[in-house]
Amino acid sequence: MRGFLFFLPVLLLSLAGTGCSPRLVPLYYDYRLPDTTGPSLQPVARALASEGWEVSQSDSLHLETMSRSLQHWGLYRVVVRLEAVPVDGRFVRVFIHPYRHYITGRRSKIPYLPAGLRATLLPRLHAALEAEGLEPAGTAFQRDHVRPRW
Repeated sequence: MRGFLFFLPVLLLSLAGTGCSPRLVPLYYDYRLPDTTGPSLQPVARALASEGWEVSQSDSLHLETMSRSLQHWGLYRVVVRLEAVPVDGRFVRVFIHPYRHYITGRRSKIPYLPAGLRATLLPRLHAALEAEGLEPAGTAFQRDHVRPRW
């Protein structure tokens, strides 16, 4: 009984803490290429350029943008870099690389997309890619919940 009384508050605190944890969102999104194009990254480059992203490196298998500051929080700013690669000839996977750059000069990788960054980045990114004919296909996790992989 004594062990249970010790374990109960620990269990309740851990359950309460999970309600405060961030929603883990993967750092990539897949887009279905239009049927008229091959596995080219040119529509992605045009879409990113229309949203103000500067493409730093591009070839038929890889596209990368320059880092861009999206949020300022006083002690640090959030800087994001995008990367796109073709997947299976029918999709393009856009990777999102967010970092915190602190005023001390240190930087750290953000392992998920926080809600504020999602709201700032994703709607405009989805709209720009849709304007170029790419259809959002979501992440592998989202697709698994829509249709089972048997």
